[in-house]
Amino acid sequence: MTIIERFAAAFNHCDVPGLVTLFTADASYTDTFFGEHIGHPQLRPMFERMFHEGRDYTWVMDAVVATPERAAAEWTFGYTVTDAVPRSAGRHVSFRGMSFFELEGGKIARYREVFDVGTALLQLGFSAEAIAKVLRRRLEAE
Repeated sequence: MTIIERFAAAFNHCDVPGLVTLFTADASYTDTFFGEHIGHPQLRPMFERMFHEGRDYTWVMDAVVATPERAAAEWTFGYTVTDAVPRSAGRHVSFRGMSFFELEGGKIARYREVFDVGTALLQLGFSAEAIAKVLRRRLEAE
């Protein structure tokens, strides 16, 4: 099983300790919703928060291209929002995207992802005005 397959399996099982061990001690993880987190002490609470706010995760790596130093994965991701997020509780969210992994010594050293944020926010119940505001801020930040 590749590091990418182990990553998806651990994520789908909400296995925080298993996920953290897949990363180097000083790894960076840049999540579109949760931002950048660096090192095991930041990764652990980020994953815990994700699994507190969502359930029934399905992260399927549809296509993976990898070398020992890098990997790119096209994926389909879905989950159901828990009561921890009242505005979106019970909603099922599903979207496609890509992840980029930089690997060192068989572990993930850097992770980042891209996907259509507007599609995800719409499924979370955000109004068109709220989505426009979020996307405008993101564009200005770039």
